[in-house]
Amino acid sequence: MADHTSRRPFVQRSVRGAAADTWSIAAETPVEIDLNGAPWTVMMATPADLEDLAIGLVLTERIVRDVGAIEHVNVSNYLDGIAVDLSLPAEALNESARNRRSLEGRVGCGLCGVEALAGLPSRRSGAVGRRLAIETAAVRAAFDALSALQPLNRATHSTHAAAWCAPNGTIELVREDVGRHNALDKLIGARVRGGQLDAPGFIVMTSRCSFELVYKAAATRAGVLATISAPTSLALEWSATLGLPLMCCGHDREIVSFPAESDDAT
Repeated sequence: MADHTSRRPFVQRSVRGAAADTWSIAAETPVEIDLNGAPWTVMMATPADLEDLAIGLVLTERIVRDVGAIEHVNVSNYLDGIAVDLSLPAEALNESARNRRSLEGRVGCGLCGVEALAGLPSRRSGAVGRRLAIETAAVRAAFDALSALQPLNRATHSTHAAAWCAPNGTIELVREDVGRHNALDKLIGARVRGGQLDAPGFIVMTSRCSFELVYKAAATRAGVLATISAPTSLALEWSATLGLPLMCCGHDREIVSFPAESDDAT
């Protein structure tokens, strides 16, 4: 694997020339994701944990049918950015999803590969019906502990974090990035690489709850996706379809639950 450790996830800038006012600025660089040497998509991301990003992205956007089929990940400098190449058998690729993402990934960070809510039921997660119930006290404990585990945000004040938490709220793993989608993909990719994707637990994020994050998190066995702000109506619809409960951290650190059920559920 190529050495990319010279790329730092932040750069320092001096404010008004005073050493005491030196700020760290989060780095953001083009990251090209390749599949078997062929360009697939480009993400703007913080240049850290890029193997995690690539593996998480192909899983959460359902590009690869079996992430266990990935044989090798190579990271290298490429022009003004970084290229991450995944090597895997051709039969492991979902070509339909791959083609959609290659067209859409360069123009936005939304949920590429899922074109409309009408198509969502055909993409139900295999994790539906197998999620562990998570107590609000555990989610509150995770939120309380998260800020101390965000070194990049502590230096830059500008990055999102996604954390995997044990059922009791103990944070087991954190990934940071300037993009909330990237942070979640990095977290999920790291769980894959550690052989822990199916372990019980839940996800806590420092961002708002969007429908894209619900779709990505549903690729795991997370019992809950918990975010700082409340979900949108579309995020709630996707939550119901994919069977992923949501929580948010409200005023005065109150934890609000949004069960994964439709409005007409009885």
